[in-house]
Amino acid sequence: MVKRNQIVYRNERYGFTLRFPGWWRNYCVVSRAKLDRETEYEVHFRFKYRGQVYEDILALLIYRMTRKEWIDRGYEESPLGYLAEFDGRIIAYSAPEELPYAFVDSKTGDYNYKKYGAVIELLKRMVNQDVPRIVQTLQAPRKTVTMRSTPFRSRKVVPCRARRKR
Repeated sequence: MVKRNQIVYRNERYGFTLRFPGWWRNYCVVSRAKLDRETEYEVHFRFKYRGQVYEDILALLIYRMTRKEWIDRGYEESPLGYLAEFDGRIIAYSAPEELPYAFVDSKTGDYNYKKYGAVIELLKRMVNQDVPRIVQTLQAPRKTVTMRSTPFRSRKVVPCRARRKR
């Protein structure tokens, strides 16, 4: 059930949904740019403040691999978070581990909390509090069929294990 102040993101291509807090509408831009050559598909939710778009708040990444391949390739130990597996694909997510470089004061080399304090606190809240809740709302697709089957019509249907009379 969708709460009144929620945004529902639906991905028709892969059939998953995510629920975001309604107030994110003013601070988030969606990008589908493919930045990682190993992914099959990517959705980036980028931080927007006063007309300027910064880095990702959350990125959903779809890999064509099984859970076993995910573990064998070392992704289990990476900063990526595993969300779901369906139809030979993995849905994973990433969130930033550091603030954007745009918030750094060029003179001191440290984050400019005087100038960007409110923006930094907002971004921290989104990444540290909201993202963990959002990824828990993922509704992955049910087992999807990649090929459509065409029914075979026959005048006489014989069960597979039945012996035919001669």
